[in-house]
Amino acid sequence: MAQIWQLNTQYRGIDATGTINGFPILNADTGGSGEAGFTSAALNPMLVGKGNLLRIEITQKTPDAELKCSVENAQTGDVIDTGNAEVIPLPAGDPPHVIEIRFDSPQDSFAKLLAHALPSDEKTMVAYALKLRDMLNAKDIDGMLKALQPKFSDLAEMYGVSVEMGNQQARSVIESFAESRQSFEAADVLARPCCDNKLWQLLGKDGDVLFRIEEEDGSMSLDLVAAMMPEGPAVVR
Repeated sequence: MAQIWQLNTQYRGIDATGTINGFPILNADTGGSGEAGFTSAALNPMLVGKGNLLRIEITQKTPDAELKCSVENAQTGDVIDTGNAEVIPLPAGDPPHVIEIRFDSPQDSFAKLLAHALPSDEKTMVAYALKLRDMLNAKDIDGMLKALQPKFSDLAEMYGVSVEMGNQQARSVIESFAESRQSFEAADVLARPCCDNKLWQLLGKDGDVLFRIEEEDGSMSLDLVAAMMPEGPAVVR
C-alpha cells in the first residue's frame, strides 16, 4: 500500500498563496470578504524527501482572520479527516506574514525531477502547449499517451497503482479529450513558471486549467505541468 501525503487547510479572512517545495498549491482570496474557504491537496507528486517545505505567504487579513493547516499522511484507502487541521496562530501586525512548515518523507520523486529539468521560457512552453493541442485535435491517441506517459507513470507509482492501470486511465482521459476540439491559440495560453523556471503550469489566460471540455451536463479538465527535460519539452506532472 502506498503512503499518501495530504495538505488540509481551512481559512477565513485572508489572502494567501502557498507552495510545497516551490510548487503552487494554495490560493486563498478571502481577505476582502472575510469569508471562509478550504483547500485539500495531494502532495506526493511534489515531495523531495528530507526537508519538504510548505510555505504560506499571507498578504491581507481581516481582524478576525483564521488559519488552520496540517500535513497528514496515511496509507491508501485510509480516511483523512479534512476538518481537523491544526490551528496556526497568525502573527500580530499587518501582513505580509510568512508561515513555514517542514517535514520529511520517504518519497523524493520531485527532487529527482528538479535535478534533471532545465530552466526554460514562456515562448517554448506556449509552443509545446500548442503541439499537445494539435495532437489532441488530430486524435493522435498514441502520440498523446506517449507525451503524458511520465505524468501517469509517476502518479501510478506514487499511489501504488500498476503502470498498466495508469496507462488505461490515461488512454481513457485522452480519448475523451480527443472527441472535443481544443480551440485555444497562443494568445490564450498562460505558461506560469515555478521552481526557478524549471516547471511550467499550462493554464488559460483566466488562470484556469488550459485543456478542458465544457458541456451542458458538466466539465472536464486535464491539468498539465511541463518541463524542459534533456530530451526536450515534456509533460511531467
